[in-house]
Amino acid sequence: MGPIIGILTRSGVNENGTPIEYSMESTRRAIIKAGGVPIMLTPPQDIDYFTTKSSEMAPLTLMEQEMVLYQIEKLDGLFIPGGDKITKYDYYVLDECLKRNIPILGVCLGMQMIANYKTDNFKLLDVPNKELHYKEDYREPAHSVKIDKNSLLYMILGVDEIMVNSHHLRCVDYTKECNVTAKSSDGVIEAVELKNYDFCLGVQWHPEITISDDVNSKKIFACFIKKAREKKKSVIDSYII
Repeated sequence: MGPIIGILTRSGVNENGTPIEYSMESTRRAIIKAGGVPIMLTPPQDIDYFTTKSSEMAPLTLMEQEMVLYQIEKLDGLFIPGGDKITKYDYYVLDECLKRNIPILGVCLGMQMIANYKTDNFKLLDVPNKELHYKEDYREPAHSVKIDKNSLLYMILGVDEIMVNSHHLRCVDYTKECNVTAKSSDGVIEAVELKNYDFCLGVQWHPEITISDDVNSKKIFACFIKKAREKKKSVIDSYII
């Protein structure tokens, strides 16, 4: 069996107005295409995650933390998707996965979350060029990004400029825990990598959407799943005497 990849769910409402926790179908299928086994990670708190503001959410109790850790202990990788808000629960999952050296891939808001790891009271900025960064149909290439040659992303892709899709109105201003490894032509941070960590990559675009047709998306997911598979093997080997 392939490595188990946890997906942080996002909160919303269905067409009947009923609150739901969900994962995008494109994410599930991208992980499967790349050889992983996707599972959804749901918040443990008994609150409405869609209507409750992040600032109003209480820290996780010890029992809630245990519920989260029970899920994390089963993971070989973590996927952080796009969304509308970041919660204390999200950061708790990220922190615990980092402690266990679990490979992490974040997209869109997931990248912004990684970029602002350990940054108190951070604020996202409006993108300087909405026409460049926000496309209703984000299955198609929208703009290019320049990639730092001294980066994991460059090692994965083997090129210093690629075309990406785009569907965001906010962007990261700065990051203190990460290396900035790609930017768009108007200076928006498009990729970050957590410093001194084997695989914690965040990209502002959505490779999960284009994995079927885009070679660069395939390479990103292939490397992510490869690292997760290596993590899985290392855990199994640790039990062999």
